[in-house]
Amino acid sequence: MKKVFLTLVIAMFALTATYAQGKKDVAVTKKKVEATRGANTNIKVDVPSTDVEAPKPSKTRGTCTVAFTNNTGYYVKVYLDGTYKGTLSPYESGSVTVYSGYTTIYCITTGGTYDWSAAGNCEGTYTYALN
Repeated sequence: MKKVFLTLVIAMFALTATYAQGKKDVAVTKKKVEATRGANTNIKVDVPSTDVEAPKPSKTRGTCTVAFTNNTGYYVKVYLDGTYKGTLSPYESGSVTVYSGYTTIYCITTGGTYDWSAAGNCEGTYTYALN
């Protein structure tokens, strides 16, 4: 009986340690956006301006969730691989489900004054803290 109990305790510890390795908290510091004459190269697909229905994601693709914590007093637009995913309210948190993976996050205040950027992937559970 002791061996069974000890085996269960070790298994629980191993599973907890494995899960903890996949969680990644990333603090991202804002920087002032430099004025340019052209379009922002970090943004490929911006907020839709018409009512065109997006295609439904394939159920066969894997998914992951990317979380954000907005520690600022600004409204912040969130982009994954240059595609608009939503807007965070000041001092709020939110998450985005990604269906085909991602490599970069880009966030910018709605007024375009400050931005944040970082790398990431679906191999871990990322939480980006926007400071």
